[in-house]
Amino acid sequence: MILTVTLNPSVDKVFEVSGLSLGGLNRIGNTFTQPGGKGVNIAFMLRALGHEITAMGFAGDGPGRFIQNSLRDAGITTAFTLLPGKTRTNYALLDPQAGSLTELLSPGPEATPTDIAVLRSTFERLLGLADMVVIAGSLPPGVEPTFCAELVRLATSRGVRVAVNVREEIMNAALSARPFLAEPDLRDVTVYGDYDLSEHDGRLALARHVAKSAEIAVVNAGHEVICVSGEKSVSVKVPACGLLGRIRLDDALIAGVIDATTGGDVLEDLAREGVAAALAAASSPNGQFTSRDDIQSCLDRVEVTPDA
Repeated sequence: MILTVTLNPSVDKVFEVSGLSLGGLNRIGNTFTQPGGKGVNIAFMLRALGHEITAMGFAGDGPGRFIQNSLRDAGITTAFTLLPGKTRTNYALLDPQAGSLTELLSPGPEATPTDIAVLRSTFERLLGLADMVVIAGSLPPGVEPTFCAELVRLATSRGVRVAVNVREEIMNAALSARPFLAEPDLRDVTVYGDYDLSEHDGRLALARHVAKSAEIAVVNAGHEVICVSGEKSVSVKVPACGLLGRIRLDDALIAGVIDATTGGDVLEDLAREGVAAALAAASSPNGQFTSRDDIQSCLDRVEVTPDA
């Protein structure tokens, strides 16, 4: 079983607004609403690949029930810790005319020390059933970055592999606990610590830095993905994708990589399946692939370059 941890899930509302005008009158085209949060997205995609999934984290009232019901409808077991506030709602505005994507992200309900203790207890209980843990996404108010490192240590102390896909401050804390797989969340980031992500050498240096603390490091700069394990590194140029595809491309990437690790694939294959999964998600109507066949159909578009 793969246990996904989403500490700050969301309901994502996506609106297509051609010729978006701030301060002006705008007309909405296509729109849809779906569960969100990186860990939740990854849970849906890993389930689509046939994995047994248990999804946990914090969930508030209202939209939180929608997220849990949607996960259960997909055959995913849920074990969320309930918060009194409402689960956050995020908004994405797609402007096909300008080729732009505007995202409006909410902070989420606050978690108290009691809430955190309850979640920690649930996590420890479920570790006995888990083969891998995935911790992904942002933190709600009240949760410190060191809490993710604590969860990583709890899992690794029991021999359970952990994948983390989080922002810089949370990642820096998590790396001290030595996860199995680490992918920094680089959305809208051009500099990460001392690393300039506008250049290949900077992205490679970041990946090698992360790989000092994780068995596998993944750096996704949008147009290039670099994977490093030990002294070995590979890179993949990512073909351009549509606006909608950008929203969950990163989540699909790590889902594909995680799926490949369960089969013990070599680094080149991990990178190839991860990018193919991202391309499959980018070409789907809702930004998520629905089966392994979707990924297989994209493999021939992925060219891996060894020793980046």
